[in-house]
Amino acid sequence: MGVQGDGRSYSYLAALTMAHSPHGSWPQLLELAQLLPTKVHQVNRVCFLMGAPLDEPPREITPTCLYSANGFAPLEQLRAADKVVNDLLLKYGLLRSLAQVPVTLFPVGFGLAGGRSIGIRAFITRDFMTGRPACPGKDVPLECLDEMVAQICAIEGVARVALDITPKPPATTEWE
Repeated sequence: MGVQGDGRSYSYLAALTMAHSPHGSWPQLLELAQLLPTKVHQVNRVCFLMGAPLDEPPREITPTCLYSANGFAPLEQLRAADKVVNDLLLKYGLLRSLAQVPVTLFPVGFGLAGGRSIGIRAFITRDFMTGRPACPGKDVPLECLDEMVAQICAIEGVARVALDITPKPPATTEWE
């Protein structure tokens, strides 16, 4: 969900990947995330998929309920990822500088059978009417982001970490 004009919009999320580490490219990636929804109106949110680049878009959705009788337990995956994020925000002293860091579970396994992925939105705002994503290397230490990704990807059944890099607007503050 996003905001375009004076109303909510239900459009696509664009996921970016690259062949090398994005660490030197974050300012350009954030600029692209701001520009992309203005040029491609079917997109209102942009994230960067941490890890190896994708050769093709994912085509499978992992069936997901609150509790799983077989496979990976979605609520436990989300709780574990949220704990990782909050522990690292505390460790790196980021609890006051970031307005909000929602952690989201989404049902795409990127080739991991039964897998899901975690979305993180490190967000900076004063009023929640507008805002910008936190810039890795500037607002969030790269070491913190690397630790976050490594620890979250170590959670059983988690395939990827997606860092939401969309400003508001066009994206809403949290994933909805």
